[in-house]
Amino acid sequence: MKKILITFIGNNDCYLREGKEGAIISILKERDFNYLYILYNDTRYLEFASDILLYCQKKFPKLTVRYHEAESLNPIDYNVVYPSMVAAVKSILKEEGSKDIEYTISLTSGTPTMHSCWILIVMGGIINAKLIQSSREEGIQDVDFSLDDFPQISSASKAKIELTKTNRENKLLRKQLLDNYASLIGEHKSITQVKQQIDNLAKYDIPVFIGGESGTGKEVVSKLLHYNSPRKEGPFVAVNCGSISENLFESEFFGHKKGSFTGAIADHDGYFSQANKGTLFMDEVGDLPLPMQVKLLRVLEEGTIQPVGGKTKHVNVRILAASNKDLNQLVKENRFREDLFYRIVQAQIFLSPLRDRGSDILLLARHFLNEFSSKNRAEKHFSDQAERKLLAYKYPGNVRQLQNIVKLAYIHSRTELIETADIHLPDVSEAALEVEIPSEGIDLERDLIPAYYQAAMKLAKNNASEAARLLGLKPHTFRARLKALESK
Repeated sequence: MKKILITFIGNNDCYLREGKEGAIISILKERDFNYLYILYNDTRYLEFASDILLYCQKKFPKLTVRYHEAESLNPIDYNVVYPSMVAAVKSILKEEGSKDIEYTISLTSGTPTMHSCWILIVMGGIINAKLIQSSREEGIQDVDFSLDDFPQISSASKAKIELTKTNRENKLLRKQLLDNYASLIGEHKSITQVKQQIDNLAKYDIPVFIGGESGTGKEVVSKLLHYNSPRKEGPFVAVNCGSISENLFESEFFGHKKGSFTGAIADHDGYFSQANKGTLFMDEVGDLPLPMQVKLLRVLEEGTIQPVGGKTKHVNVRILAASNKDLNQLVKENRFREDLFYRIVQAQIFLSPLRDRGSDILLLARHFLNEFSSKNRAEKHFSDQAERKLLAYKYPGNVRQLQNIVKLAYIHSRTELIETADIHLPDVSEAALEVEIPSEGIDLERDLIPAYYQAAMKLAKNNASEAARLLGLKPHTFRARLKALESK
């Protein structure tokens, strides 16, 4: 018998990447299912549903995970939620058929309105399913409504009449969505243009290159392209190309079979396999050494990968790439293959630096402050002088740096009003470099260069790729030189 679990994804299921397992994972650890249908009422939940999908691929390899839209503009409005859920259930029943299936519905994830609608849907006979609920205190419990005084619903049509208007359809709800791109905050014309580009390019299954300085939000754009595309129910996998050493490239990107090399103690799915039927976001693609570029080009041309020690297999992946470097210039300098360039740069989106976006600085700062206030359950505000100080800064680290500055200002502030003294802005002015050479001279290779390498690693918090960027070196060149220095 096929066992199917149907559940909404709720807020408590959105912290898997932080190591916090929500209700969905808790249920899967306790009970066996063949299929998991994750219902979502808003596309912003698809990012977290993708985390659950990737987790299940590793921990529950025999489980098939599918997403299903149950769109509702207001998740606490019965008139909106109920018809959307009924449509989703009927779609699943049609897709699965009626042969030897046991359905289970979780009441735990989602809003209380959704929980009530699940009960009405089951009691009204729309689907024959078990109801369960999960909690830390009681674990997983079956929900039984065989009480004498529990009201009976004689037909699904009566419940529908009570909860919704008969002429309401999900197509109307889609038209009412105000903004699919709420995570891309800003009103500057450059951001408006980016949103329009995302809206246009998301629906087409072509590679897109996202350019812009570090910290401008390239990964945010890549996620919006994925979660508003036909692939939105497939996995989204992000990889920083600058952090992968050349000798591990094939294993990391294409996977390997157990025993294929020393240390290969188990089969490993590479990034392409993990992203199959979804999207692979390749950040800092300009840092790929030429030998890696050749191997990547072959995969993009043929649509096949060969795991180390394994057989060739087909993959269906959309490539989104990003870099803070000018790929055109890298091609001219023969540091990036021209044929690969045309494979991954079929359409382009460019993100302006924060310093050029005017009042967007304040919109973002207030947004981050509201996030910290909500997370810490203590509301704070900027004074007018504090906002003027934030607006005057140039932000070499862009949006990411602004987020950190606001976070520290929140922490430093002793009252609910954040003043200028609470805002600490790094001094990025270029001071004159004073160099003193001792009378006995200096050995650059032995004394000076190692010191700069160590200083870069310290500033980058032992991130070799970031340290390489600080020194103007390619990551693989920096690692090689660092290794040579350590061996001396």
